[in-house]
Amino acid sequence: MYALRRSLIAIVVFVGLYFAATALHKHLDPNTRQSEEQREDRQWIATSKYFLDRQSCRWLGICGLAHYHPDPAAISYKNRKRAGAQEPLVLGEDEYTNKIDWKDIAGNNKPVPGDWDGDSNVLKEVPQYVLDHAPLIHLYSKEQFWPSDIAEHLMHTMPYINHTSMQMENSSHHTVYNLHKLNEKASWRHLFMKSKDDVEQRPEWLGSAYNKPVPYEDEEEVDEDAVDEDEYIEFTADDSASFEQQPWYDPFGVKGNKKADPITEKSNNRSPRLELRKKNARSPILSSPGGYSPAPVTLVIVDKGDGIVDAFWFYFYSYNLGTTVMNVRFGNHVGDWEHSLIRFYNGVPKAVFFSAHSGGLAYSYDAVEKGEGRGREGRPVLYSAYGSHAMYATPGKHPYILPFGLLADVTDKGPLWDPAQNYLAYHYNTSITHNADAKFFSGSLTIQDMADRLQPALNNPKAPMGWWWYAGRWGDKFYTLRDFRQWRFVGQYHYVNGPFGPRFKNLGRSKPCQSRGLCTILKSIDAGRKKSWLGRRGLGKQE
Repeated sequence: MYALRRSLIAIVVFVGLYFAATALHKHLDPNTRQSEEQREDRQWIATSKYFLDRQSCRWLGICGLAHYHPDPAAISYKNRKRAGAQEPLVLGEDEYTNKIDWKDIAGNNKPVPGDWDGDSNVLKEVPQYVLDHAPLIHLYSKEQFWPSDIAEHLMHTMPYINHTSMQMENSSHHTVYNLHKLNEKASWRHLFMKSKDDVEQRPEWLGSAYNKPVPYEDEEEVDEDAVDEDEYIEFTADDSASFEQQPWYDPFGVKGNKKADPITEKSNNRSPRLELRKKNARSPILSSPGGYSPAPVTLVIVDKGDGIVDAFWFYFYSYNLGTTVMNVRFGNHVGDWEHSLIRFYNGVPKAVFFSAHSGGLAYSYDAVEKGEGRGREGRPVLYSAYGSHAMYATPGKHPYILPFGLLADVTDKGPLWDPAQNYLAYHYNTSITHNADAKFFSGSLTIQDMADRLQPALNNPKAPMGWWWYAGRWGDKFYTLRDFRQWRFVGQYHYVNGPFGPRFKNLGRSKPCQSRGLCTILKSIDAGRKKSWLGRRGLGKQE
């Protein structure tokens, strides 16, 4: 009888703690909008073929408990073969290959800017100050999912409308040059690029280990078993004035209360530092220096006028490995877009924004850690979190959403990646938004709209652009409850939807932070570290 009483008490305590954790998560989660997964919750629950599973999910919020299984970052080659994992695709010589040569990163035999209608013979170069202050990324020392090439990613995925294949298995139907044509097949809400392989078998392309950055000669190897989470250098901004009063903080405020049409209006009052020249590509670099990765980064330059220029650096990974709570992994998804922003005023860097999950922090440029060594001096250093690739300003542990560090990212001084060694650059013409998240364009875009909005930079005039206008997601739709790989506890899914592409990251933002809400420019690294899991809410919210 005593044992039964103890068991009942334990069950009551467990249920109480579970509901308390669920309520706490809902209260603290900075995402104020329902996710796509939440909107489809009822239909998702109905996909389970087990009555008890459906009832447990509907009434207790415990979904797919019978599905739970370990989800390690890596599995052995022997186990992959035993499970029947597919071998990596072998790409043709005329397509993007696993390792991109410097002289081929922009592609070939494609339309050049001069073939377009309008004023397209004049291309803007990448301002030298953007490259001089390009970020340096410390990837995690134990990372399993390295930077990826979007062209190769598309070779291993197929277009789907929700969970239904479009029957377009020929990869030539969806490349970086024509991916935007998929928008004609379905609404952006239902477009997905689904993996051809079972991602839990960890196919080679998913981890992209061959894209690990080339080490610097003077780079010290991190001792993976002795990472000091508190090791960081303190920097403080010299500017004592309030950043909110600075002319670079919000160009919307400089120009007055004017909200431009996000489609038809072109920006004016351009910064004089964006030099215009006739197209004449720079000579390619023919060697692979330290920090180089074969996976090209996307650099997008947005001139906000009045001397304000935003340089967005977008980093792509084929897989996002979620974080664990009590050894249960949440938040996996195929495809992962991360970004950082450096805001310039008259060619001088003023702020750096670090995107991370459903939030992000912005720092004064002077406050951020700077690189050391030849070619790295004075450049901001960012840290990419293990698996999730969220961006932080310091190495160590970074809790978010849940208290007591239950859900946290971890960063360290792993391999140093220099995005400026291999990038595709574009100039994007978009209107400025103020205190709003310009996530989606209303209406359809014509070819002329696309040509007016986006142009490749002078150094890569043949850079592909179809992928930019693709409106769907870059990974699988979150798996149904019927799928053995899926579960959900405390409102968190094991697998979630793949992400939207870079143009949905509010590139027209007036303030350095990504979205609506507060945008606090931190003046020291220590100020960012002191932001608790609760204090991060509202600091540059993003969707």
